[in-house]
Amino acid sequence: MNSGKWYILALGLLASILCVKEYHGLSILFLLCTFFRVLYEKDTILSFLYCAVMLIGLSSIFLTEQRNTTNYHAGQVEAIFTYTEVPTFDGNRMRAIVKSKDEKFLLSYTMNSEMEKQVLERFLRAGTICTITGELNKPDRNRNENGFNYSKYLYYNNIHWILQPSELAISSCNNLQKSPIHHLRNMRAKAINFIKQQFPDPLQPYAIALLLGDKSLLSEDTYRYYQKIGVVHLLAISGLHIGLIVGLLYYVFLLIGITKEKIFWFLVVLLPIYAILCGANPPVSRAVLMTLFILSAKKWRIPITTIDALSISFIVFLIWNPYLINNIGFQLSYSVSYSLIISSQRILAGLSYLRLLFNVSVISMLASLPILIYHFYEFSLVSIFTNILYVPFYTTIVLPSIIILFFLSIFSIDLFLFSANVISDLLMLSEKLAKIISSFPFSSIVTGKPSTMSMLLFIIAVILFFVIWENRESIIIALLPITLLLIMHIIIVQFSPNGEIVFIDVGQGDSILIKLPYNRGTYLIDTGGELRFEEEQWQQRKNPFNVGKNILIPLLKSKGITKIDKLILTHSDVDHMGAATELMTELNVSEILISPNSWKESTMAELLTIISEQETPLLEVTDGYSWNNKSGEFQVLYPLDRTYEGNNDSIVIYGKIGGLNWLFMGDLEKEGEAEIIREYKKMDVNVLKVGHHGSKTSTTAEFIEWLQPDIAIISVGSNNRYGHPHADVIQLLQQNNIKLFRTDKNGGVHYKFKNNNGTFQSILQ
Repeated sequence: MNSGKWYILALGLLASILCVKEYHGLSILFLLCTFFRVLYEKDTILSFLYCAVMLIGLSSIFLTEQRNTTNYHAGQVEAIFTYTEVPTFDGNRMRAIVKSKDEKFLLSYTMNSEMEKQVLERFLRAGTICTITGELNKPDRNRNENGFNYSKYLYYNNIHWILQPSELAISSCNNLQKSPIHHLRNMRAKAINFIKQQFPDPLQPYAIALLLGDKSLLSEDTYRYYQKIGVVHLLAISGLHIGLIVGLLYYVFLLIGITKEKIFWFLVVLLPIYAILCGANPPVSRAVLMTLFILSAKKWRIPITTIDALSISFIVFLIWNPYLINNIGFQLSYSVSYSLIISSQRILAGLSYLRLLFNVSVISMLASLPILIYHFYEFSLVSIFTNILYVPFYTTIVLPSIIILFFLSIFSIDLFLFSANVISDLLMLSEKLAKIISSFPFSSIVTGKPSTMSMLLFIIAVILFFVIWENRESIIIALLPITLLLIMHIIIVQFSPNGEIVFIDVGQGDSILIKLPYNRGTYLIDTGGELRFEEEQWQQRKNPFNVGKNILIPLLKSKGITKIDKLILTHSDVDHMGAATELMTELNVSEILISPNSWKESTMAELLTIISEQETPLLEVTDGYSWNNKSGEFQVLYPLDRTYEGNNDSIVIYGKIGGLNWLFMGDLEKEGEAEIIREYKKMDVNVLKVGHHGSKTSTTAEFIEWLQPDIAIISVGSNNRYGHPHADVIQLLQQNNIKLFRTDKNGGVHYKFKNNNGTFQSILQ
């Protein structure tokens, strides 16, 4: 087989895995294309290898699926577990992967005291064996449309259970037996602790991320700034880092007189060890394996090109673990690497340094674009230019400096401290610049989640770009197909003839999205939010769960929403408006409606500051306020006065949308319901958003008899501390033959409609 053909085998293996996993017509067509491509080559060895790779790959898929089972059941368990890695500590929470009888578990434990945390941090290591008693629980799947499916994520890592110990007693543990892998993982933990102790605080997250592949110390804001400007890949160890390290080692060893033969074998041993020390994530593993293939090919004069080495590493990884195909890092690493290698001969050859940087930035952005919009529903438009600025800064200054600083911290502490402070200052400036650029109106483009057909068209458009540009056409002409497709996709998403009402599962809280057809209006009734209790410093988590960042904003972006026409905050309770601050930092809000004088509550203070900074119109509304368009009519029924008294001054909205009549009750309780009955004539209501999460203080028999709705929806958190919804309310709704949806049982509840016809769906059936 001629060199340069291994990519065909890699594509064939990819197609076969997609056929098994998705069993989609497009996957089968893709597989047939690779098959006929092999036939076209008329190469016997290539045909044999194609069949062998397909057979081994398919066998690997089926064996992986067959082995990925569990022998345990939900409930109490007591067993001997081995920590496969060093536990991670974040505030009062500890997490680790543990193994018992060759089955992996995710251990999640909340520590009770700072002393207990210190003891566990000192004692627990990779290879520690403990007898643990705890509860086995199934991991949650996504409770909202397009949400992160934690259950599937763990399944692809061969984990079926979350182990929650009642306590962790060190007396039941021992550290007697450790494998070489355990020792390397413990070395990694020691190196991380060494950097935490020696490096200045601002520099620690960068040093740990760039030297050891752990990005957990980076703040959410910093990570988000770099993500929005398209340079977050610089914070991960990649082929560029491995190449720099290999080059430095080669140069140093040659200087001190070590032969090339010994250097080769040293690298063969060192690089896999370094990959494990870096967490063995896909980009690092890919770079290491590819480097070893290229070095071996040069040593033994094997006719393997760079793209062959990349393809062989791709085949090896997917045969070893077919689930890697679901890993975003794996997808991005290979898509960008393939694109750069393919482009190196014509698009990137013979260019000045600045032009080369520009072309590499364009290629990297377009190669990653389909993956980014599929997983994150947006991409960075400014990344072409920010990479020109940040790539040289990181590759020529930050990364070499951090490598040198690591060794300086061992041998010369004074010189280390001076140099570390200089690099820290430079990194703080780069953060500030990233923050400024990320705040530009079009720094990132929200596309919404593409359909399978849209994804196919995006991939074809990217391929067309490379074909046109390689034929020496203008870059503007090459970009035309992908640009037109993006514009068409965004227009279709924004001006869809279909509308939707979504009762978002935000846990114990309310958030209701109303998206009217043809972009006639996007309204959000409440945002949800979490109650924060005062914690000691040791209990505080670095990146705690946040309804706005973790649930609300990703869901809105997945639907292509960048602007909220009306944000309606029914009252000032945190579980109804707590996530409004995060919402306003990410999306545009045209105006905010609140209950009169609810702004005086302390919970509104932070939001009022943002409203003032952004000069967002703030309207206090009472009964009589209304708005309408061709797709919906809305009327505020309550409150009836301007005195704010909490739940019983919630904004209540009556709407005619999608052929149904809706009543959104906020947290209104029985006193407010009685006032509505007295104030208004008989109402025609099809769907009732039950007040106050189904509490016994609302939804009276008189109110239900007066409304007689067909459907009731309760926004409520699973296993909440308040006991919502109350059994009496559920019984009342059932006695009146009202169909009930609950976000704690059904997850997000959707009403999707076109004109006056629609259907209800729930995420958890």
